[in-house]
Amino acid sequence: MTEEEQMNALLGFGGFGTTKGKAVAGNNVGAASVKKQRKFRQYMNRKGGFNPITGTTGVGKSQLAIELARAVNGEVINADALQVYKGYDIITNKVSREEMLGVPHHLLGFVDPNREYTVQEFEQDALRKISEIHQRNRVPILVGGTNYYIQSVMFRKSLISTASRDHGSPDDMPSGVSGSREFEQQHSSKSDQDLWEELRAADPVMAENWHANNRRKVLRSLEVLAATGRRHSEWIRESEAAREKEEVLRFPTLVLWLYADPPTLDKRLFERVDKMIERGMFSELSQLGKDLADQAVFAGLSGGFSTGLKQAIGFREFGPYLAAKSTNMPDEDLEPLRRQGVEDMKLSTRRYAKKQIAWIRNKLLPECNGTLSKSVKARPYVLDATDINTWDSLVKVPGVDIAKRFLDDDQSLPEAKAISKIAAKLLAEAKEKPNSVLAWKRFRCPICSKTPEEARDRVAHEVWLNGQDEYNQHLGSRQHRKNRLYRKRLAERESTSLGNSDDDSGD
Repeated sequence: MTEEEQMNALLGFGGFGTTKGKAVAGNNVGAASVKKQRKFRQYMNRKGGFNPITGTTGVGKSQLAIELARAVNGEVINADALQVYKGYDIITNKVSREEMLGVPHHLLGFVDPNREYTVQEFEQDALRKISEIHQRNRVPILVGGTNYYIQSVMFRKSLISTASRDHGSPDDMPSGVSGSREFEQQHSSKSDQDLWEELRAADPVMAENWHANNRRKVLRSLEVLAATGRRHSEWIRESEAAREKEEVLRFPTLVLWLYADPPTLDKRLFERVDKMIERGMFSELSQLGKDLADQAVFAGLSGGFSTGLKQAIGFREFGPYLAAKSTNMPDEDLEPLRRQGVEDMKLSTRRYAKKQIAWIRNKLLPECNGTLSKSVKARPYVLDATDINTWDSLVKVPGVDIAKRFLDDDQSLPEAKAISKIAAKLLAEAKEKPNSVLAWKRFRCPICSKTPEEARDRVAHEVWLNGQDEYNQHLGSRQHRKNRLYRKRLAERESTSLGNSDDDSGD
């Protein structure tokens, strides 16, 4: 019996919305039809329908998840890579017990901070929670801004990324490869160039995708070969081919993307940092200073602020402040470092939000679009969360309505591009399928790259973009325009200075 026949047998008619081939009138459905709709919803839950909510940090994802859960009998599964860790609830912006309004939340604050929790662990933990929620005839709602977490659950044979906050572009690794610290330590004595040469000899296709200085990505490709016995490029090629032919989506999926206009979102993000300070963020930072001094707290993590909980925005930004505070520096001398930490945290939050948007546009939406011609589909919808004063009318009400329609009968779903002007624009711009990683071309931005002399920390910083789409979006970014204007003014000053020098020499 096919899946459709199973559904029809369960419902007791030839298809949803009909009885013995006759249409059921709109609101005159009667108790029997309502019962059938309830059965259909239960069937959808059993076969795995679920609802991810994505978007940038600070856009209101948790609020919508709770509202949605209360409306459709749902439970929330956290999909934020930093909120899985215990502690630092303010810095990681965990939803409070009071804000949950009685809605069950899962995979939130349960991992000890002394180790790194991997996307592979999340995939298995989330799938187990989804199964448990389905068995309770409830709706799983996956919410968070770590989009590669969301994709690892949505798709079989997912090209799972181990991207950190510093590396927005994906590694596209097999789900069985963890990106282990042990592998990094085994190769710690090798230079970046040595590792890249090793990769070029073993997998020249992947070597051409990564810059020799990008040690993390080069190591990941080498680890794929070591762990699986197969070249990283071969695995990607076969996985991409399989996704074209096979049903790779695990569940019928409704994706809700909360979007806010970037200038408006920036103001909201900056205000949120100020509110975090009011809520006691500096108390958590004081604890962080003690934890960093205690080697046991973050014992399983590498140095710096690039792994595990230590990636949280605010840790690195207040590093100089905490280091100075540990020396008992007077408060008046600490204050400039404190102000700089706040400013850096706001800017880092804004940069992270931009990376999240780029991921959704370049990766998640095309992956969803690639399922629309298959029997199991991921249907993306955009909700305009720009104006918090119109939250109910533009986010809550349409979000709940779309979710209910999806659960009752996805044939009655509204046209996604008709929801709003911004939805029409963003969905029209989305590609039909994601670009192949193997077709990427790397672009270096000479405007945003800095020499040691130009960088504030006196360390060279090169900006590389993977693929034409990422490069084009970078060229239109506010930071690129700001750097371009800075370099133009710098060149004008140098030109003026040289002109004055020539005039002086001619006198």
